[in-house]
Amino acid sequence: MTAPLRPRRTFAASRVQEVQGCVLDHIKRDDDITFKDMARVLGKSEDRAAIYTAGGSAMDLPTFLAGCDAWGGRFADPLLKLAGGRWADADAVCTGNEKGALTLATLLPAIIEVEADGITERDELRPHEPLIRRVHALTTAWLNLLADGHGTGHCS
Repeated sequence: MTAPLRPRRTFAASRVQEVQGCVLDHIKRDDDITFKDMARVLGKSEDRAAIYTAGGSAMDLPTFLAGCDAWGGRFADPLLKLAGGRWADADAVCTGNEKGALTLATLLPAIIEVEADGITERDELRPHEPLIRRVHALTTAWLNLLADGHGTGHCS
């Protein structure tokens, strides 16, 4: 039995090349690197790095993976977004299958009620402990990501 396919996204190869060029141009400017530096990272010639940056040619998979290895999500996210994906480091923290915003939104009314009288007591918090712990785990993971300097790409 084959796995069900998710709905197919439609995008043009020219759009992939456009986003690829935009991403590489931002990396080149942000990191103040030359086409020679970029070529060394990608394992290609300076001319080929310039063509990729101009959006003149789509790169092959080994070249894409070299870019992912060097620049992570900054490079990969805008391209993977075209297919509904995103970059995650192998050691990324999985925050679970529950959306963080939903977790926070669920806790907020309870906390507003607890704090309404200006006094917070342990017995008032106890029924919300599992949710408070979940929010704590999420915000800790998010703060660790921020501290590690993970960023997002400029192109989409």
